[in-house]
Amino acid sequence: MRKNFRHTPSLLLLVLLMIVRCGKASTPPSPPVSVTPPLPVASAAPRGNRILSIDITEAIDGNFDAAFDAAKSVGIQATSLSVFWDEIEIAPGVFNPDPNWLEIANLYYSEQDIWVSLSIAVIDTNNLRLPSDLTDKPFDSPVVITRFKALLDYIIGQIPDLTLTSLAIGNEIDSFLGDDTEAWGAFETFFIAAVNHSHTLLPGIPVGSKTTFDGITGSPAPYIRSLNRYSDVVLMTYYPLRPDFSVRPPSTVQVDFQTITKAFSSKSIYLLEAGYPSGEVNHSSCEQQAEFVHELFLAWDAHADQIGLISYTWLTDISPETVKQYADYYNLNDPGFLSYLATLGLRTSDGQDKPAFQQWKIEAKVRGW
Repeated sequence: MRKNFRHTPSLLLLVLLMIVRCGKASTPPSPPVSVTPPLPVASAAPRGNRILSIDITEAIDGNFDAAFDAAKSVGIQATSLSVFWDEIEIAPGVFNPDPNWLEIANLYYSEQDIWVSLSIAVIDTNNLRLPSDLTDKPFDSPVVITRFKALLDYIIGQIPDLTLTSLAIGNEIDSFLGDDTEAWGAFETFFIAAVNHSHTLLPGIPVGSKTTFDGITGSPAPYIRSLNRYSDVVLMTYYPLRPDFSVRPPSTVQVDFQTITKAFSSKSIYLLEAGYPSGEVNHSSCEQQAEFVHELFLAWDAHADQIGLISYTWLTDISPETVKQYADYYNLNDPGFLSYLATLGLRTSDGQDKPAFQQWKIEAKVRGW
């Protein structure tokens, strides 16, 4: 999924926040959420070195600080930030993002002692995010590689105070590359160069490329395995959905995690996105979403030595206006897809806790977060 929510400190950039919040007040409040007792946690592994993360989205009141505090209250150590090549390099060799979310994140998260999982979208699911003058060139073109190295230099220069969990080069790249052998080969050449340059700028920070769980289990799997020979960590997104966007049973998380860890038995794995909608259109419910959270932690316990980070997407349901923006971006208006986008949050769009939020809170606490 595209992660285009920008995490902006209201105290530091009040004017900017007012621009970002504009138009949200008209969104109607969510209906009351039924109170469902959390599932009991019979056993749990200590957190150890695992990193707990939530992709923070604010409620319709636009108060990011309040959303951030809610996420911190349930044990997070990290959150996510995605930036897009074509939004940063506005002309060849000219880096002038507006707003500069990298600078904002560097100010905000460093003061809060929160780590950041940084994704640079050169591909963003089904969208190519290269600067316009490069879109007709393959990824292994020398000019694309040279320009990306310069982009990396700029990006890392903007975040001197951030502690990164990882660096992702591309988001859900298998959705764009498909089964195109030539395109995968070109991207692999590009990726090797990107990893090597990243190591010189960020020694010790694991670098990978984000793919989908379905890609790992489907026809792109050989290309993904080949690419991950050059990664420091396997990065992926995980949403247990059927092709029509209906949910698979929460119990399938256990089998899915066995599949993931077996496929990359010699690598550390970070789930940079994991989520489960609660919408009826998706044949789900708030109770099922809470059960997913429970199963997610249980499966993580079973593979704690290999899965080093899980980030939940999202903290709060996004507004109808934002759902429409995503639908337009992906050029997909399927009702199941729209419901999936609208109901992923652990809280409703007006900030009410869903059962999944309370389940997350308990699961995190008993493990020491």
